[in-house]
Amino acid sequence: MRSLLVWLRAGLAVCLLATPLTAAFAQSNDDSGRLEEITVTAERREASIQDVPVAVTALSDTMLEKLQIDETIELVNVVPNLFGGNNTGLGTANMYYLRAQGNDESIATFDPPVGTYVDDVYITRQNANNFTFFDVERIEVLRGPQGTLFGRNTTGGAINVILKKPAEEMGGFFEVGFGRYSEQIVRGTIDLPISERFLTKFSAFYQEDDGWLDNLNDGESYNGRDNQGIRAAFRFLPTDNITWDLAFDYMTSDDAFVRGVIGDDDDDRTTTTTLPQTGVPVALGTQKSDYGNETETTSIVSDLSWGALGGDFSLVLGYRDLTQDFLLNFPGATGDDFFWIDNNGEHEMTTAEFKWVGQILDDRVDLVTGIYYLDEDNTTDFADYLFGSLRLADRVLGNTTESFAFYAQGDIAIGEDGTLTIGARYTDETKDITLSDNTGGALTTAGLVAAGIPLSQDESVVTPRVAYRHQFSDDLTGYVSATRGFKSGGWNARGGAPSAFQPFGPETIWSYEVGVKADWADGRLRTNATLFYSDLEDLQTTSATSTGDFLTTNAGGLENTGLEFEMTALPTDNWEIFLGVGLQDAEYVSLPPGCVAPNEDFAAFDEDCNVATPKRSPDTTVTLATNFNIPVEWFGGSVIRPTFSARFIGENVVGTRDLGENSRRTLFNAGVSLADAEDAWSVIVECRNCTNEVYTTSFLFVPYFTPPGFWQARVRLNFGER
Repeated sequence: MRSLLVWLRAGLAVCLLATPLTAAFAQSNDDSGRLEEITVTAERREASIQDVPVAVTALSDTMLEKLQIDETIELVNVVPNLFGGNNTGLGTANMYYLRAQGNDESIATFDPPVGTYVDDVYITRQNANNFTFFDVERIEVLRGPQGTLFGRNTTGGAINVILKKPAEEMGGFFEVGFGRYSEQIVRGTIDLPISERFLTKFSAFYQEDDGWLDNLNDGESYNGRDNQGIRAAFRFLPTDNITWDLAFDYMTSDDAFVRGVIGDDDDDRTTTTTLPQTGVPVALGTQKSDYGNETETTSIVSDLSWGALGGDFSLVLGYRDLTQDFLLNFPGATGDDFFWIDNNGEHEMTTAEFKWVGQILDDRVDLVTGIYYLDEDNTTDFADYLFGSLRLADRVLGNTTESFAFYAQGDIAIGEDGTLTIGARYTDETKDITLSDNTGGALTTAGLVAAGIPLSQDESVVTPRVAYRHQFSDDLTGYVSATRGFKSGGWNARGGAPSAFQPFGPETIWSYEVGVKADWADGRLRTNATLFYSDLEDLQTTSATSTGDFLTTNAGGLENTGLEFEMTALPTDNWEIFLGVGLQDAEYVSLPPGCVAPNEDFAAFDEDCNVATPKRSPDTTVTLATNFNIPVEWFGGSVIRPTFSARFIGENVVGTRDLGENSRRTLFNAGVSLADAEDAWSVIVECRNCTNEVYTTSFLFVPYFTPPGFWQARVRLNFGER
């Protein structure tokens, strides 16, 4: 708490010491000198962020650039009470923990409680939810359960990435750069309107580096990135009443996150693994993948909307095909070569949503209602090896999900200043599992039946929401809300015997919030605050044992109380400040009996069977960021734009059973750009984790650490109406 007070005092001092500068307005404000009004779709319809009774962090494209957010994982540096990192071994998978809710398993029988959406289409698999952005319009991070309108497994929250639609005028940008570890960056986008009724946009990126983890055996480097993607977006306007948005994207990523050790110098990240040279011994079976982690993703999104019945209909169809191949080592406490997974995964998802947004009852009720369907088919062929000579299991896992939901939410006017929100979602879901053994052993569907493992799980649940918002003035609103969330169950699918494939049930949560949103100082200061309490039952918690087993159980409950505060300020026309504060006090409750020391099986207890600290739930997270516009008259009227941000993270543990402790840490990002007055060109130099701070993001037998600091230099050219 002392650290929090220090940060709050520092933020207040920054505000009070504003020095008048005389440059152009900061990019995130409008021509009037006020902060820009941010439009969000947190309630599945467009509204000002200040008018929605939802705890949401909304970041526009310019704010994303200033905060150096190029990948989804970098959101953990900004959002209050959001913490996380990459899954062990997988640089393409993010394990988000929002308000202490998260999941650190990426196998297909587990679902993340922090849902990721792109243009309102849900990304089912955590395996590839870390991606480089395509020409983003904004990102909305909805904190707390979103059981009514987003619904799908969002007990912790939802991350909604909204991409820019094709523009009516020709324009775009092209950017090239280089950075530490021989990083190369190329990205760009172009809007090419064919006519007033047919608009197109084409985007692409390429990013590669040599890797920051040095192998002491072979002199090679690992944990490098080789990511690339293309996107084509089309907007058809056949009539003034019909809009059809159609987008295709294709991305490949070669991005591992192999564990290394920290040398005397924090820059010295090393490993001694020999697996890349030896591969899987022939006597143990056929090697499925090359060393590393590769994903290939194809996505199609169709959004057809039209006006009818006094409102707007929309039909959103999504298709996503993901292939993931990886061969990775997971070190033990005494060496790197302890446990390996060799994995081929095929994951296919189709979603359909039909909704209507409009007003009813003489415009006294704003209504959002719709139906939602999801069909997912996963096939995972994977083998586990111990000590390089023992094949624990080699099997093909098949699992499917079929989910249907109906939802409705209405905003009802109460007097002149009040709005009552009532909504609910009904979800009916079926999951199935099959198994075959590549070695002719007992890991088969018949073996599961013989062991008493159910092959199907059916669940029907209603998740309601009630909120009341009061408009105290044009610039001040407050709300109270109660929301229920739901997350699906699954199976422990990493077991080496049929009896280990134990199912675990769904988890449910009630969350209660009180919020205040306000604009001050003639629109130059914005403050949003939320006080929350959440009560989660049947918490799904994963732990790893010393024998290589991975166990997920419904480990009792979790209660969390906290406060979130965000402030954006324009002390002058060209100086912007952002402050985000998250406080939380999470604790396990209603834990099951039976813990026996030394404990390895009960995730919510430590080794001595004392109640453990909930993982990845630091009691304090603070972000302080600022940027300036400074004119440079001697360089043709150009503008220098310094940026700076700091993220403070309180004490926390990142593993079950109180494993993987972190002391308090502060991470710094900084940058400076030089641009001409019209923003036709710019030169940008930035660093991430500038002081090379080290903390633990995960614990699987041993701690996994953050990457070292990066620096980057880029040149950007804007053209047309960009």
